[in-house]
Amino acid sequence: MAMITKEQEIELLKKLEENINFTYVPQKDAEPMTPERMAEIIKELEQYPSGFVAACLEKGHRRVDYYTSRMDKYYTDASIQCTNRAVGARCGFVVTMRVGVPVPEFDAPDRFELLRLIDASPKPVTLVIQVDEPEGMRLSDSNFGGQYGRVCNICGVQNVICDGAIRDIEELEGYGMQLMIPGTVASTAPSMIYELNGKVEVAGMEVEPGELVHMDRDGAVKFKAEMLEELLEMCRAEKWAEDETNKVIEMAETVEECIHAYEICHLRCNPAKEEA
Repeated sequence: MAMITKEQEIELLKKLEENINFTYVPQKDAEPMTPERMAEIIKELEQYPSGFVAACLEKGHRRVDYYTSRMDKYYTDASIQCTNRAVGARCGFVVTMRVGVPVPEFDAPDRFELLRLIDASPKPVTLVIQVDEPEGMRLSDSNFGGQYGRVCNICGVQNVICDGAIRDIEELEGYGMQLMIPGTVASTAPSMIYELNGKVEVAGMEVEPGELVHMDRDGAVKFKAEMLEELLEMCRAEKWAEDETNKVIEMAETVEECIHAYEICHLRCNPAKEEA
């Protein structure tokens, strides 16, 4: 297959430059976003992989005030992975729980209070569980399981992110839930809820209630709820650029054509520098 002509390349590079400089402009006098509209956007965002969403958020010329460096703790590291291959990418509103070993005379919240928080949250819900224990304990006892997972699911939880082991994953996945965990164990042990709906950090990602998390087998990435419409437009623009540059890559047959094709592909993320 022949490579694109010089004229086609110039036209594509021009469009890519325009796409790189894309700026989201909210509609004037727009009505507040309804839960139904948020659910529609979330469903469309689930068509994109998490790495794609992260790439959009990381483009400094688009959102430097929120995603400026890897120190911002906005995505998970490789210590936890999604288990349910039957479902694709998932996106949901965060509800949090911090648990650990029982502490005598501590006035702990109960698990019924968590169910009420899940019920009151916008849907769908991603439950993020921080296990406040040493690694050896986090990974040796189950911190979430079938029956409690089912009642959480009925109340609105579609996804669970936890930095400790859980169990009953076949049962939980059978309810359509996505689980992002370090692994599973058969046994459980007494535990206590330390805090509900506070800031937590799981696998390097720091989240708060009301934020959203987009997750799949490549990892999880968080963003603020007010960015829903902006992020969707960014993903649409990025998808166009990826599709167009992929076409160029598929035309390449020789090593030099591969190099040139990748140079064009690289420009969709990195605008050409102006000469002094």
